[in-house]
This record gives sequence, structure tokens and C-alpha cells, in this order.
Amino acid sequence: MNDHKILLTGDYWHADFQPIVSSFKTPTTLVPIEKIESVSDSTFDLIIIAQARRDQHSQVDVEKLHAIFPTTPVIAVLGSWCEGETRSGKPWPGVTRIYWHQWQGRYQNFIDQLSESGITEWHAPRTSTIGDRIAIPKAVPVGNPISCVAISAWTATRHQMAVAAIHHFGWRSTWIERGVWNAETITAVDAICIEADAWCSEVESRVKWIQSEVPNKPMVLLVNYPRVDQLKAINAAGIAEVVSKPFELVDLQAAIVRAVDSHEVAQPAETEQIAR
Repeated sequence: MNDHKILLTGDYWHADFQPIVSSFKTPTTLVPIEKIESVSDSTFDLIIIAQARRDQHSQVDVEKLHAIFPTTPVIAVLGSWCEGETRSGKPWPGVTRIYWHQWQGRYQNFIDQLSESGITEWHAPRTSTIGDRIAIPKAVPVGNPISCVAISAWTATRHQMAVAAIHHFGWRSTWIERGVWNAETITAVDAICIEADAWCSEVESRVKWIQSEVPNKPMVLLVNYPRVDQLKAINAAGIAEVVSKPFELVDLQAAIVRAVDSHEVAQPAETEQIAR
């Protein structure tokens, strides 16, 4: 991974992108978009434009990047205020759009594909459609083996939606809800996926009930358009990962794998602290 190089430009100092910037393990060059010519002699494996609000950077800026680095994929990482840009703004044509809450799984997929073959879905022609990009095989996240995921959903329809995704990964599932779940089955699950509309007091109460009934299991929240300012409360409630709807299957799969891996790492540390 350390052999790759990334160029990050745009509004990368905005709060929406600080978790992304701090998470990079790959050598990353940060340059304001108006000074992009200063690195024109360098080579990169990926160029990222951070945009915190709609129409913040122009199509001219994007075309300049493509002209300077014609063979390097250019993608947009977007903040919360860009959610409606496709309807009421001027999204850059031919640029893959990744929202801040989609970043971890999709970036890891890019790194895995790049390491394996040198070509990724972000190398697809600018004329390719969303359908074309989705059709490109995704790298399978590597982590602790997962066999069963418990799903918390208020309706059978929403439960079945999550089941379809979980079974696509080759994992088993069980439904955890008041009066529905089986205690014997729940003890064997590796993670819990909570399906909801938005983070609110009702969902927070559901999380507390799950924790009381099934303690010490990593949890992933599946929710509509999460906001950066909600993350602190969500994490404080014990949620390890957040996935935004609508999502690609790789988003959910990668989030569950990360949640289980982080939980496994945390357990020995917690045990050692208690022993002291």
C-alpha cells in the first residue's frame, strides 16, 4: 500500500474530511486547487477533490486536473451539503462521486484492486455510467471470518432488504426484535446490523435495548444520509460503523468486516485493563 501515492486537493481542511485525511496510510500530497501546477511533474495513483458544498469548484478546475494528469483517476469526495447537488447544482460530468460517509469501504476497494492488478473501477472511462461502474467486480474485504449477522429492523420488509444483502456475502442472518429473536441463535452472531431511517431518540432506545439483550457485539447502523455532527452521538451510543442508504453492497460488507475486526482488537485491550 505504501508504494502508492495520492494527491488531495480542494477543500480538504473542512471538518467533514478531517477523519479521511487523518486515516490515510498512503503517502498523500495536499495542494490547494489553485496551485495544482506546482505538482505537475509528479505522478500519482489517485487524485481526490474534496468539496464541502455544491458548486464550490468549477468544471474548469476539474478539466485542468484531467489535462495535467490524463491517466490518473480523478474522484470527488463530497461533504454533507453536497447531497442534493445532482438535483439542484452542477455536478462535474464524468467524475466518480463519493460522499464522506462512503469513503472507507470504497477507498479500501480501490487500494485492493490497485494492489492486485493495477487497474480499478475508478480507472473506468469518464463516459461510463453508474451501472457500468457497479458491474465491475469488487474486491472482497479481508478480515476475521464472519458466519452470522443479526438484523434489527422494525418491519419484515426492511428485514428482508437487509437479509438479501447479508446472504449475498455468503453469511447467515437472524432477526433480532422484541418478541422475534431467538436467544440461542443470537449468541452465535458475529455482528448486529441495525436498519433505520435516521438517527433519533427511538433508534437510540432500540440500540440500548439490543445492548441489554445481546451485550458485547459490534454494531453497524444502516441509515439515510447521516450527518457529520451526528457521528459523535452515534459512536458514543456504541455503534462501530455507519452505512448510508442507498448503498452499494461493498459499503455494507466492508463496514461489517471493519466492525468485527475492531471489536476483536479491542477485546484483549479491555481485558488487560480490567485485569490491572
